[in-house]
Order: sequence, then C-alpha cells, then structure tokens
Amino acid sequence: MTNPSGAERARYLLNGVPNRFYDFAHMDQITFVQLADWLTENTKSNTPESISIEESLFVFLDIVAQGNSFKSTAYGWDHDVKLTQSIFLDILNALQVLREKEEISPSCPSFNTTKSRWRVLRSWRPGKSRMDGLLKVGDESGDGLEVNQEMLIQALTALNNFIHEHKEF
Repeated sequence: MTNPSGAERARYLLNGVPNRFYDFAHMDQITFVQLADWLTENTKSNTPESISIEESLFVFLDIVAQGNSFKSTAYGWDHDVKLTQSIFLDILNALQVLREKEEISPSCPSFNTTKSRWRVLRSWRPGKSRMDGLLKVGDESGDGLEVNQEMLIQALTALNNFIHEHKEF
C-alpha cells in the first residue's frame, strides 16, 4: 500500500492477515473489535467523526506498540502531527475510563511481565523517572508529548487486562 488514507489503512489492517494484525496490534482482530465497541459505548471521543474508533486505536497502537514517533505515525495515517497527538490523548483518556470501570482480573499477567509488548516503554527505566512524573512519548525532533507516567501505566494495564480477558483461544 502506497500512502493510503487512514481509513483505507485501518480497513487493510482489520481485514488482513491475522499474524500481521497481531504483530501490529498485539491482540487478535476479534479482541480489537470488542475493544473498539467497548470504547464507543462507554466513552466520548473528541476526535473528528471522519476518523473511526478503529483508526484511532491503530494510531495509538502505532505509537505505543510499534514505538513510532508522532511524525512518522502522522505520515503513515495521512494526518498532521497535531491531529495524531489529539487522537493519542483521546485514546489514552478512553483507556483511563476502561481502567476505572473494569476490574483488573486476578489472572491478568502483571504489568511488569507484559510491558515488553509496549515499545513506548522501552526507554523508561523504573527509578529513573522525572520528578514531575511525566514521560516523553513518541518523540522525534521535539514532536513528542509529555504524558503522566502513572496515567500511561494505568491505561496500558487496562489494555493488557482487556486483551487478557477477551483474547481468542
């Protein structure tokens, strides 16, 4: 695919090869669709209506699971950096709602054992965090966002739990 629109790329990923989908999203397609449905039903989006919840999730995962910068993610999804940052924050907030509304299963793997799936955390070193609790995400030549480290951990914990609870066996 050469420079597709974000919607086309989202459809391509959703309807593509399951292994490629899993490599990108770190979950199967059914779990991904269930997550998109849950977020649609339980959260309010600030993203333009022309951008689906699925596309928004893919943009978020492009940054946290693939470790891409906002600039390269924006280019890959045919958005500008500001919109890409807005989408990221919208999904981050939606995952916070998921964390608040859904109990973490006792059988869910601990965050420390699943954090390796989230490339965004590879540069984060426990005990070496900033005094203000912020973490730089998606940085490339200054286009990254500073987000609350605990908020990101809680959002990824909620995502890990959702994947654990809904994965297809």
